[in-house]
Amino acid sequence: MAPRDEVLSWYRAAIETLISTPAKDDPDPESVAVNVLLQRQAKALLIIHDALRDSSPHQVNESLLTRRLSDVVSISTSKFYAYRFDLLPCQWRQIHTDALILSTHYDVLCSLGQNAWLGDEVLDGVVEKLDRAVITAGGAGVLGTAWIEKTLRLLERLCDASPGEPPAAKRAKRAHTHFALGEPYGRPALSPERTCPARNGWSLARFEKYMNGDTSPRPVVFTDLVTTWPALTNRPWKSPCYLLSRTFGGRRLVPVEIGRSYVDSDWGQELVPFGAFLSRYISPEGGGEVGYLAQHDLFSQIPSLRGDISTPDFCWSSVPMHPADPAKNKAPVDVPLVNAWFGPARTITPLHTDAYHNLLVQVVGTKYVRLYPPWSQAMRPRGEEDGVDMSNTSSLDVGVLEGWDEDAQGMTEEEREAAKSDLGSEEYWECVLGEGDTLLIPMGWWHYVRSLSVSFSVSFWWN
Repeated sequence: MAPRDEVLSWYRAAIETLISTPAKDDPDPESVAVNVLLQRQAKALLIIHDALRDSSPHQVNESLLTRRLSDVVSISTSKFYAYRFDLLPCQWRQIHTDALILSTHYDVLCSLGQNAWLGDEVLDGVVEKLDRAVITAGGAGVLGTAWIEKTLRLLERLCDASPGEPPAAKRAKRAHTHFALGEPYGRPALSPERTCPARNGWSLARFEKYMNGDTSPRPVVFTDLVTTWPALTNRPWKSPCYLLSRTFGGRRLVPVEIGRSYVDSDWGQELVPFGAFLSRYISPEGGGEVGYLAQHDLFSQIPSLRGDISTPDFCWSSVPMHPADPAKNKAPVDVPLVNAWFGPARTITPLHTDAYHNLLVQVVGTKYVRLYPPWSQAMRPRGEEDGVDMSNTSSLDVGVLEGWDEDAQGMTEEEREAAKSDLGSEEYWECVLGEGDTLLIPMGWWHYVRSLSVSFSVSFWWN
């Protein structure tokens, strides 16, 4: 089947599924009414689809159809602001996902109804809507994330087959350029007595014995855990061309934190195409803005990158719980939680603790990490801010206190010196991670992370 026909057939099967699936019991009359409205648009779309396939006329008011789909997207979007994210009723996530899918169906029909290919502008819009459904609504609904993933693969196949568009595999083979990996702001001088020890050749049994020893585990840098990762070898993440080839030519949407640190007053978030993220924040010509793709489950959203890494065996070890406060223990996770961290030099994660043991793998560039033990008394945890518990984050800004960054909080000289004195009295460990290094951050350890160059890291949380 030709790529165009495969895409159209896939969409038609999806709309039949949406129409034929019975509605679930729903106590919210508003969501019931909106879902009924959405079902009407799905039936209208099916009429348009079949009319285009058969080259026959139809009586559907397409202008009204697009307005109604836009209305449903707007209504469901408003619910994401009305509720705290974890309390948003599932039916609104499903409505949001289904409305975005139907909207892309109409976009595809308008373009492929008369042509064999999708124009760049249409393709960009379709990919953006599908990614929004995954990122904001979790791909909830009857079709779900798996349907969206396959749709994106079919669209990429169609794109690769279009005239003048080199296939993704060929684009990847041309990936000879690398990110500029200099350290434009320098690096902190490490104190030999505070530097994390570097180790290699450890077996799983030895690691498990270390983690469960008589004393709580300390941070360690392992230099040989990920040497065979394709992301470090034949599918290099240091190549922007390769990353673009794995993100649909840079079209895939990613969440980006704007600003130096998530505790700064001017910090914000936005969803941007991956290619725009590279050109705006990673490229030397980007203008020096700070944008950070931080703590994002990139590999669930874009599975093509997941094959470039593998979970270190150490993540399957038996490990101790929180060393200082049992109340901070989390329920055991079945599989490690994997997140991506990608940004330019001078992106930071402020001093904080995690609720899990963490293996932080440095794939591209260099990062400075400073760590304080769980029993440290000078961390000054933050309180509740805008309804969010921030007690896992310190109010101390290591970069400001060390003189690496300007003070955005407006501390007086007396306050700064007092905070610096408190922090200086605590023991700490530090290291600079290079490509292929893996840092063990034991559960409960406070840590401050600072990118020294363009940096791409992967964290594995487990307990």
